[in-house]
Amino acid sequence: MVIIGVGVMALLQLITAGTMSNTAGTELTTAVNLANNIHEWSLGLAFTNATNPTSTTYKDSGGPTAYTYIWDLNGDTYSPPLDVTANPINMYGSWSQQVTVSSVDPNNVTAVRPNSVTLPNARITVTITHNGKQIYSASWLVSAPNS
Repeated sequence: MVIIGVGVMALLQLITAGTMSNTAGTELTTAVNLANNIHEWSLGLAFTNATNPTSTTYKDSGGPTAYTYIWDLNGDTYSPPLDVTANPINMYGSWSQQVTVSSVDPNNVTAVRPNSVTLPNARITVTITHNGKQIYSASWLVSAPNS
């Protein structure tokens, strides 16, 4: 009886550990996909604004679906998060995407510089949170096209 009882308890612990692992894996997969949404969206944005090419603080009016350049994203938090077309995914209301765009030194991309469109490189960082807890963060570099 003791042997069977120990075996059943071990099996219950194994099932619990598996369920927790599956939940964490699902949460991380969702977070990676939400970060990739911002990445895919940002690939279609220009480095500078056509009407105000010297500004990193000018925001296009009309919200995310009207954004035209990467600096529009700087400082934004999207909750519910956005899909690749900049439309909210309402069923993910407890998730958020926080975006930061920073100028980086062209000779040392790990060194952040004051935001300026005269520097040809920027880093976009997106942090994904779920119920206020950070789940995932991703960064990528964007370079201005040669004129």
